Formats: sequence, C-alpha cells, structure tokens
Amino acid sequence: MENPIKQLFVNFILNRCSPAEIKQVEELVKNGGHELEWRTALEETEQEFANSEHADLVINERELFKRINYSIGTSVPSRQKLWGWLTAAASIILIAGVGLWLMRSEMRVPHAMEAKSSSVQARKDTTHKWIKLPDGSSVQLNYDSYLEYADSFEGKALREVRLIGEAYFDIKHDAKHPFVIHTGKIKTTVLGTAFNISAYQASKAVTVTVTRGKVKVEDEDRTLAILTPDQQLAWSARLPEPVKAKVNAEVVLEWKKQDLIMDDITLMEAAQMITERYGVKVRFNNEKVKTCRFTAAFLNRNDINQVLNVVADITGARLTLENNIVTIEGPGC
Repeated sequence: MENPIKQLFVNFILNRCSPAEIKQVEELVKNGGHELEWRTALEETEQEFANSEHADLVINERELFKRINYSIGTSVPSRQKLWGWLTAAASIILIAGVGLWLMRSEMRVPHAMEAKSSSVQARKDTTHKWIKLPDGSSVQLNYDSYLEYADSFEGKALREVRLIGEAYFDIKHDAKHPFVIHTGKIKTTVLGTAFNISAYQASKAVTVTVTRGKVKVEDEDRTLAILTPDQQLAWSARLPEPVKAKVNAEVVLEWKKQDLIMDDITLMEAAQMITERYGVKVRFNNEKVKTCRFTAAFLNRNDINQVLNVVADITGARLTLENNIVTIEGPGC
C-alpha cells in the first residue's frame, strides 16, 4: 500500500511539488519523525534514475546541497533535524551518481512537443500518481502511465503536455492559453474542464471521455469531435472513422476512485471525503479548525490511519479514531 508521505517526498526530490506541497514538506521536516519515509523516497528515486537513460549524468555536490537546502527553506526551528535529512539526501544520491535535482529540464523536456512520439519512453510504474502542473491544473495518473510537461507554461501560447497511458485531467481555465494533450497522432484541446484520456498504445488507440466542460479532439488532418459531459470518442488505427458515443463517465473513471485527492481544501471538506470513503463519523472539537486549508494526495486506497496521520502532520491538528468516530481538534489556522 502506497505511503503518502513517502510519495510526497518522492515528488519533492524529483522537483514535481507545487508550492503548497513544498510547504507540506517543510512542515514535516519541522515536526521530524519521518526519516524512514525520506530515506525510502531517496532510495526509490535513486533506483528509478539508475535504470533510466539519464543514469550517466554527473552531479555537482555543492550545487545539489544548496538546492535541496534552499527548496526546503532555512526557517526551520531544529536545524539539526534538517541537516540530518539533507546529509542523507546528498549521500544517497551522490553514491548513486545520479543528478536528480540538476536534471529537471531533461526529466520534463521543455521542448518535448517538438520531439517525435517514438522517442518518448514510458516508465513502468505499479502505482497511481497525482501531479500538480505549473498552471495549477492537476492530473491523476493510472497505472503504467507517464506525463511529460515543461517546467513552466509562461510565455507560451499553448499549455502543452504529452501523455502515455491513462490520466484524468482537471484543467484550470485560461481562455488565452488553451491546454493541449498530445497522445500519438491525437491532439485534445481544452480551455478549462475535466476529462479522462486512455492512450496506453497511443499509436493504435486513444479514448477521450469528458466529465465537465468541453474538449476538441483532432488528428493530424482534421477535427474528429467536440465532446461535452458524458460523451466519449474512441479512435483506433484499425477503424476507418472514430466512434463518438454517450457514456456514463463515472463508470469510465472507476479506476480513480482508488485515490483520495485533497487539493487545496478545508478540513471541513476533508471530513466529508473521509466520511464517504471510510464510513465513519467526524466530529470537530473546535470550529476554527474547520477552515484550515491543505493539499494531500492518498493513492491506491491508503487506510484511514495513514490518512489521519498525514492530515494531522500537515495541518497541525489532532485527529483520533475511536468507536468509528474521528475527532478533530486543535487551535485552528
């Protein structure tokens, strides 16, 4: 079962965290007690890159250490705890000889849209992932899926990404900068909406399903369809024409129900999600705690104790479970 704190650290090491998630890492460092998850995350990313095409990159030890230190921040009360974590980070990554922090531009190729799709290699992954994009959009990745995107969309007419596998997109509205997903020969364009794309073999078949808003699906020559909620377009290289159909989007998105995504929500909103997921009652001992906001992603059906522990670490509130009742208390935010 995926450990959400470890996954947060993995995203931090790979420089994929949003500003809110970086704040979460800062809080976890301040509170201490998660050294095991930190080391596990480092070892996981070490192995990932050791097996990748980037394994021959060298690393600047001084620059690496400065960058990790800067990213976590220097306003940590217990400098000894922070120093221990950074030492572990530097030593493990340096032993592997892999420049995790210094290769972000190679990891998420800024000019990826100019590359041929055949040159993109999907990393096989047995877990779900949740990514916060530079523009605030979010992407929930299914098993064996990979998203390629630039460090920033600033100065670009289009917000472009490339998908291998299956993903659910929740896109921030920006009429001046359409969001474009490339999947083999198929291009999906959106201004602000939520939809699912399945393209594990993008050169052979792509399926786009809309849950909210409107998207335009095109191939290299023409517009294939304009889709609205509960509509789906299935394209296959074996078929003369794509198939547009009315579907139940909730059924298509059954895979994402394994995950619990709390994206910039209040504890009150989180309480409702916990109630629906785990069938428990939630009680607040202090009304002020209800408005505390945070972001966390729990992947692959984390158990309720893991969820409560992480939410407590991030928000500073105290969450306890007894007799099927979750009690939340604390001074508020």
